[in-house]
Amino acid sequence: MSTRILNGILDNFLGTYTSRYSDYEGYWLFGVLVGDLGKLEIDLIFSGPTGTGPKIVARQVAAIKFREQVEKASFPISRVREAWLDIEKLPESKEGFAGDYRRLGHDLRFSARVKLASGKEYKRGKVVFVAPHDSEFERRSTRF
Repeated sequence: MSTRILNGILDNFLGTYTSRYSDYEGYWLFGVLVGDLGKLEIDLIFSGPTGTGPKIVARQVAAIKFREQVEKASFPISRVREAWLDIEKLPESKEGFAGDYRRLGHDLRFSARVKLASGKEYKRGKVVFVAPHDSEFERRSTRF
């Protein structure tokens, strides 16, 4: 039972975290972050420092969205010993679609892992194409 629940939590977390609803000052967070990113490791249990800046916001949003998915699944957070997200920019640039436009960007690999108090580990991943933020092609979210 835990396998299905934990894999669902991680899949749903990765889906919501990489969505357009993760933003920085009204623009997609990862478009702003990709230019300055090599690898970023995020503790999903503790949100870390407060403040501004794309990397800090990436940490805060990840911790919030992870906790939301754990709560939606009614999974006791007390059973989670560790939860981490690694975001890695793959080295090769490539062309891809960002909205309606073909742009040059990178794939970002998102790897989430959870270790329970029992010692059992769960891992899920997702790769997303990200073009660097360019206000000529992007509109600011109305939520900003």
